[in-house]
Amino acid sequence: MTSQRAATRSMTSLHRNSLPIPDDLAVEIFSRLPSKAIARCRCACKLWSSMLLREDFTDLFLTKSSARPQLLFACQDHIRNYIFFSSSPHPEEEENSSSPIILHVSLVRPTIVERRGQDLPLVDNYLGYDPVSKKFKVLSMERSKISAKHQVLTLGTKKLSWRLVQCTTAHYSSNKWISISGVIYYAASANRSSANSMVACFDLRVEKFSFVNFGRAMHDSTTLVNYNGKLGLLMSGDAPGENISTTSKSFQLWVLQDAEWPKHVYILPPSWKDVVTKTMCFAGIIVGTNEIVLAPLL
Repeated sequence: MTSQRAATRSMTSLHRNSLPIPDDLAVEIFSRLPSKAIARCRCACKLWSSMLLREDFTDLFLTKSSARPQLLFACQDHIRNYIFFSSSPHPEEEENSSSPIILHVSLVRPTIVERRGQDLPLVDNYLGYDPVSKKFKVLSMERSKISAKHQVLTLGTKKLSWRLVQCTTAHYSSNKWISISGVIYYAASANRSSANSMVACFDLRVEKFSFVNFGRAMHDSTTLVNYNGKLGLLMSGDAPGENISTTSKSFQLWVLQDAEWPKHVYILPPSWKDVVTKTMCFAGIIVGTNEIVLAPLL
């Protein structure tokens, strides 16, 4: 009898300690976890999987994660057409603690290839997220000639198909681009022989183009960045053709505000030459802290 009472008390205590967590509290807890932990939790049980696949949780997680300081490195191997990504919300202490994702880029438009053995044209593909439809879209165009044919692909649909979009401003695209708040921005030029001097803006919701004139040639070191939710052009403050090196004196950040480009200048200290040992490039700006990140130019 005593053992039965003890067992009953034990089961009651176990039941009391395993009461279900309210859904709203569970969602709040999950939203604070890193993405890797979310992926593991989705495999734990059906209840968690259904909760973590809900649209409202995705929106909450993206809102919270975008507010944290984050860093994304991307390194492209042009020979094998691979892009290596490694991201982390915080600095990692262990050298091998990160787990890069290898993405094979294989966006192909069969209509371009008319016969076997023909070389594929050089194509610029820009990936962006439409917060209204909550869909990822790809904007694609040929870089080798003036961009008269633009195509859009919506990801996550049952039938993937490219569709044409109109652009009334003839221009050449480039590989300098960024997507911010439902708009894809990329550096562009009026003709093939001139430097990039304007920014093309593609609204992912209405799928329309607009253009902003920069008013001057962009430096070779120019990188498009997200500066407090606005488009920024980050570049060396030295001669237009020079990259960032030990002799650099300053950085320039031009921020797009109401079709104007206010300039911020960052003067480098004398100790700069002791820190940098080779030619560098801008890797971007950390979201939340606005810290400028540099990486060796490969």
